[in-house]
Amino acid sequence: MVGKTLLKRMAATVGAGTYRRLLPYAILKTRFAEIASIPTFETREQLWDHGLDTVANRKVTFVEFGVHEGYSIGYFARRHPNPDSEFIGLDSFEGLPEDWGPAPKGTFSTNGAVPAIGDARVSFIKGWFQDSWDELAARLQGRDLGSLIVHYDADLYTSTLYALSKIDSLGIGYMAIFDEFTGQELLALDDYCNSHCASVSFLGKTLLDGFPLQVLCRIEPRRSAVR
Repeated sequence: MVGKTLLKRMAATVGAGTYRRLLPYAILKTRFAEIASIPTFETREQLWDHGLDTVANRKVTFVEFGVHEGYSIGYFARRHPNPDSEFIGLDSFEGLPEDWGPAPKGTFSTNGAVPAIGDARVSFIKGWFQDSWDELAARLQGRDLGSLIVHYDADLYTSTLYALSKIDSLGIGYMAIFDEFTGQELLALDDYCNSHCASVSFLGKTLLDGFPLQVLCRIEPRRSAVR
């Protein structure tokens, strides 16, 4: 009883915002403890290449939530030349829909400008994820996707959790990459796994100040047909 009372007092003292900022570090030490022992890469590009190496030159469907200026989707397209592969980016191109730490709403806006990649396999669906999902789903469902790779670069908990939940509806296992992991993306992944009974296995990471920054993993929805 004393312990519970003390925890309640501590929670009231630190406040909800501080608690949410500290929670990812606790989850890293408990539910995601295996991350400490997976391979570490010096750069995100090395991590991305490691993921691409696992699919060799097989057909890939690459989906990116959060495009900004198109660097990462362009990188994957250049590194994976299979002509049957497809690269689809989703973004409002209006910046963050809400504040993200010190970054205010609207940060990362391109003023609506869509990147010019110069690869016919690359396309973009413009709009907030809630508005663009139906178009993406129509393009993915019932098709041979080859190896599905999803890049979660939305930064925010709300956006990442929404994207994870929608991709889950496809019912297939896939490779996932998180770009700002230790923080809101980690919380979104943990809540998604708990609420959807999905499993995750971690494959590689980069570090910033000793904590995972970019993370490569494999996600298996509860009803997935493993690919």
